Amino acid sequence: MKYTRIAFVVLAFLFAKTGLSQIHYQPYSYEQYQRNMTQIHGDSLAHTAVKPFIGTNIDARHEIGPRDTTRSWWYRKLFQEHLIEVAKDDHTFYLDFMPDFIMGAERGTNSKTLWTNTRGAQAGLSVNKKFSLFVSFYENQARYPSFIDSAARGIGNLPGQGYSKNINTGKYDWMNSTANMSYHFSDAFQVSVAYDKLHIGEGYRSVLVSDNPYNFTHARLSGTVGRWQYHSIWAYMNDLRNPRLADGDDPFSDRLGNGVKYGVFHYIDYLAGEKVSLGLFHSLIWAQNNQGAGGKANGGLGLNVKYQPWQKYIFYGQLYADDLSKFGFGSNDNHRTAFQLGGKTFDLFDVANLNVTAEYNQAAPYTYQHPNSRINYTSNGEALAHPRGANFREVLGIATYRWNRWEVYGQTMYARYGLDPTDARNVGVDLFKEEVTEEGFHIGQGNLNNLFYHEIRFSYVMNPKYNLRWELGLIDRRNKNTVTGDYHHATIFTFGLRSSFRTFQREYGD
Repeated sequence: MKYTRIAFVVLAFLFAKTGLSQIHYQPYSYEQYQRNMTQIHGDSLAHTAVKPFIGTNIDARHEIGPRDTTRSWWYRKLFQEHLIEVAKDDHTFYLDFMPDFIMGAERGTNSKTLWTNTRGAQAGLSVNKKFSLFVSFYENQARYPSFIDSAARGIGNLPGQGYSKNINTGKYDWMNSTANMSYHFSDAFQVSVAYDKLHIGEGYRSVLVSDNPYNFTHARLSGTVGRWQYHSIWAYMNDLRNPRLADGDDPFSDRLGNGVKYGVFHYIDYLAGEKVSLGLFHSLIWAQNNQGAGGKANGGLGLNVKYQPWQKYIFYGQLYADDLSKFGFGSNDNHRTAFQLGGKTFDLFDVANLNVTAEYNQAAPYTYQHPNSRINYTSNGEALAHPRGANFREVLGIATYRWNRWEVYGQTMYARYGLDPTDARNVGVDLFKEEVTEEGFHIGQGNLNNLFYHEIRFSYVMNPKYNLRWELGLIDRRNKNTVTGDYHHATIFTFGLRSSFRTFQREYGD
């Protein structure tokens, strides 16, 4: 680790220009970004749709209060500073150890002991207003709730976390990492190369591209010219549901690893006035050695809108259609459309750090599917947009509050979605099915499920630099299949010492 630090500092001096401040990278999680809404949505409208941010949208220091330099080294490292940090006029560097130790229990339909044992590290380097580099690495073992087990078995991965050993036993053992390197040539042209997540939109969810799937390799070309901002993102993704074969004509031949698919996502944002921004989105997915039906590529179009009538209130919406000929909202035709409506506010009722979000999402059956599953709208076996896939309606609310070092996170969600009654039928929820077997196209067709999800967490933040905190959590989750009568109830208690900016979306499963 000593030599890694020296290498970073040497690189910093190669890029150094005295007297300039630095750009920086901020790992994306909706919870963390919501806590910083005062900085993100300041006095005037700005481009904020594409995340993670690389720039000055969020203060890199993450201060809760002023530093007390009279304190001991141990106190400052535990409560105020990065484990290793260098802060100069022309460059900054930091390195942190990131533990995530949790114990808990699941009660209800299933009973089991839960735990997480994670040892990780993160490092960041910023040089002037030109260069930023972020890397993180986590070694994990865990035992998760039963509904996560069923989701992991269904996709062959831990949801959002990548490949794990022991998927069938529920005793997970996996590694994951993130890397993001960016160079700012000018305001009109920046380049980022990353193995990271991506999220487009203002909401907790996105019907365009979300942080639901695990990291994928991509390059982002972006820039701002006047009131316009553009992003051109070129991605290399795994497809573990369509593995490569030694002999394509022999399905029993040895596999050569996961399949490969590619994606390009274009997003152009325009500040249409002092209160409105409009964004146009285009996606294209294609696959290596694609010989399937339905064409060589899968395209989609989308719209993203943000309206900020007052400084502290933001309203937003999205619209996505994976085929313009199937755009529409009726249930009698094959309308493959998804949309989102939401609103959020910060410092509600003039209470500092009280932030609230309310959001509605829906996707019609078969949205994001394709007659050739190799070019459907997925990465690594997971949906690129909403974690439920399609054939659902969802309403949710999120509130966060911070007072000094104390934090509260609360979330409530209700969803209605349809599942396939049998493996042979395709009611529009499983993005990897190819043949449409139903005559109807209404949301909730198939085995209709009602899902209620409620979560609350209390935290004491020891060190905001690397989000080190003691955390106590409670989840109540109830899911009922209204056709079969199957009912699953889980009450989950957790307590632990945590240090992570990662997102763990745990609402869906079963």
